[in-house]
Amino acid sequence: MLTDTGIKKLKPKDKPFKVTDANGLYLDVSKVGSKVFRFRYRHPQTKKEQVFTIGEYPAITLKQAREMRDKARELLAVGVDPNEDKKQKSIDLLDKANQIKAQDNRMTFGELFNQWYAHNEKSWSYVYALKITQRAEKHLLPIIGQMAIEDIKPMDVIKVLKLSEAGGRVDLTTRIRQYITRAYRYGIGFGYCEQNPASELPNDIFEKAVKENYAHTTDPKVLTQVLKAIDSYTGDISTKKALELAPYIFLRSKELAGIRWDEIDLEKRLIEVPAERMKKKRPHVVPMSSKVIEIIEYMQPLSGDCEYLFPSPRTKARPINEGSLNPGLHRLGFKNIQTFHGFRHTASTMLNEMGFMGDVIEKQLAHEEANKVRGAYNKAQYLPQRKAMLQAWSDYLGGLKKGAAVIPLHRKSV
Repeated sequence: MLTDTGIKKLKPKDKPFKVTDANGLYLDVSKVGSKVFRFRYRHPQTKKEQVFTIGEYPAITLKQAREMRDKARELLAVGVDPNEDKKQKSIDLLDKANQIKAQDNRMTFGELFNQWYAHNEKSWSYVYALKITQRAEKHLLPIIGQMAIEDIKPMDVIKVLKLSEAGGRVDLTTRIRQYITRAYRYGIGFGYCEQNPASELPNDIFEKAVKENYAHTTDPKVLTQVLKAIDSYTGDISTKKALELAPYIFLRSKELAGIRWDEIDLEKRLIEVPAERMKKKRPHVVPMSSKVIEIIEYMQPLSGDCEYLFPSPRTKARPINEGSLNPGLHRLGFKNIQTFHGFRHTASTMLNEMGFMGDVIEKQLAHEEANKVRGAYNKAQYLPQRKAMLQAWSDYLGGLKKGAAVIPLHRKSV
């Protein structure tokens, strides 16, 4: 029988040779001196002589070689060929390794989200894209960003949404759910996944947002204070003039902040906002009163050489941030009294009280129409009436600022 000392003393010869141990185990010595343990046996079915390679000495010790021989003999006792068993185990190990590799290569939700974001970013405004990034990095990606997209279940989504809801931000919960849904729709479209775990969540398990009107005033005395305070605003000139313009043209903050010079026609006294910049995705015409023209002409030497009427103070390549408009009113002392969007409510309420026709007011506010097709093609509907109404409204606001005794107009025919 072999011994460790004897194996160490074995020297290579001109030809390979074998040194027998016991029970079929032997050591194969090559011409270059490598020593390999092998086990000779007969196949349990065919009875043909076979050789099972155990391993090279000294990586495999004599003791280990004998133990492996004994395990091979145990397999033979139950009719299993040790070589076939070894081959199957190798296949199983390879399959397992491939499975692990496949899992490592699976797309995570973070990767899917980033692809969806990059695919759509070009169609978003800078501010909108920034909000999505900030919300996702704070409330979404830290929780499920590293999970494989097919491993995310509805309960994982609910966990994300409940965490944002616990912070008292019901509106944020809705936004986060939208981002998850839109990212998965993108993934399904490109074949990255087959199901959207956020699509079938019951709405009843989440708190409902309480809809509140934007703070606004319809008290002429308070409105006068707001208008005069805006005139005294000492911040960025683009923000100041955007705030001045807001009460006169009823655009939403994003629509007003992004006004481009090529949308303004001073000769026709019109601002024509293209559909892609409007909330309802319909082109919208805004007649310009004398006060609006005055504000625009003031900005000409300041921003006439760039794309936007109200360029950002940081770069003229972008318009002012719409998110800076409400803080501007806050700094003037009108938080919870008058918001930027509230100017639309102020105008709507007061113009209706003054007797202007509701359809004309609604058209100027660019609200949805009962006949969507007609509304989409008739962007100039009620244009003469709207011109007259906006000039009358401009005169009314001007009278408030001057302190004159302003008598509200009653114009049912307008």
